[in-house]
Amino acid sequence: MKERQRWQPEEDALLHDYVKQYGAREWNLISQRMGKTLDRDPKSCLERWKNYLKPGIKKGSLTPHEQTLVISLQAKYGNKWKKIAAEVPGRTAKRLGKWWEVFKEKQLKNLHASPSPAKYDHILDTFAEKYMIVTPTATSSLTSSSSESWFQQMGTLVQYVREVEEGREVWIRQKKEATWRLNRLEQQLESEKVRRRRETTEEIETKIERLREEEMTYVSRMEGECREQLRAVQREAEAKEAKLMEAWYVTLGNLLHHLPHP
Repeated sequence: MKERQRWQPEEDALLHDYVKQYGAREWNLISQRMGKTLDRDPKSCLERWKNYLKPGIKKGSLTPHEQTLVISLQAKYGNKWKKIAAEVPGRTAKRLGKWWEVFKEKQLKNLHASPSPAKYDHILDTFAEKYMIVTPTATSSLTSSSSESWFQQMGTLVQYVREVEEGREVWIRQKKEATWRLNRLEQQLESEKVRRRRETTEEIETKIERLREEEMTYVSRMEGECREQLRAVQREAEAKEAKLMEAWYVTLGNLLHHLPHP
């Protein structure tokens, strides 16, 4: 089986031709329908099509805008990558999930870099050398017990220095974490601003479209009322004209009746 091997161009071409003819379904029938052997199981075919070959899928690294959007959506939905992918056009849930894991690993690596104990080894040697130079007379008269006490004090001093340095490293890590969290919050705020601007624009466009529809409805109704009034005026005019013609015929008949006959 070739489940763990890289997909070849001819396999991708066969998958494209199959989907074009039969749709993205019944992957186990590819070899039978296409007359060519594709030594991949149905799940592998589905994943290859869905994550790499399906039209509209974006390739390459995420853009800064996409990264900001993914960080904001991950804070909102958690690791629900299918839901997140629905709001990041052209990116699959698998691609976004992998990017997030790499991104998180890099951030944690930067935050939790631990100092090496070897960096403190020079403190004792350097301090001892300076002490020997400054107080050669005192050191020459040290007894065995006082020498031992002196080295114990030096060890304690070095331990204090190490603790101070470790505290400083902890503070630096906390500062880095706070900076990272602040940057993430700023990205989320920027993403929220973009989303609100988009929603506001869509809302305004919807209102404009609704006003246009209302305008068209109103104009149509006014035109209908005007046509109806015009027809009513025409009917009234025709009725008056008919009455006038009838009165005229009656008057003409009376005149003819009263005229003297030859």
